[in-house]
Amino acid sequence: MIRYYSLCLIMLLFLSSDGIAQTQDIIGSTTPVEIRETHRIFDIYINRYSPDSAAVAFLSNFDESIDIKIFFGTWCHDSKREIPAFIKTMELVENPKLNIEYIGVSRKKTELEGITDIYDLQYTPTFIIFSAEKEIGRIVEESTESIEQDLVRILKSGDFKDD
Repeated sequence: MIRYYSLCLIMLLFLSSDGIAQTQDIIGSTTPVEIRETHRIFDIYINRYSPDSAAVAFLSNFDESIDIKIFFGTWCHDSKREIPAFIKTMELVENPKLNIEYIGVSRKKTELEGITDIYDLQYTPTFIIFSAEKEIGRIVEESTESIEQDLVRILKSGDFKDD
């Protein structure tokens, strides 16, 4: 009888190996679509998130060109909280003036191109906001209020305007 149960267990594990295999971490440039499709937990959290409507309205009407580099880990619990909130916000904002680059990093906080060293990445996620190639702010690891409200605060600071 023990032999029968052992054989059944082995067969069950063999037949379901695809179901228990872990998804590879995303390393390098990626898109929200790839994040959603390869790491379903992000998709679940995106669908659950409700961004602040005032922040969405501000970001939708923001008329300066801004670049945002986002370093995150698909393995990182903070990324699993902040990245879905950001993706959902940007889906609602739909502002082409906000140019966003998502960059997945390894557990050692590196990626294939070596740009994590250039930006002195210490924690994930890290959102770096640029205007005219000048860094104007960062949101590191955890937002203060919410990811969208923190982004609005940085953009309202006026640091991006040339005097």
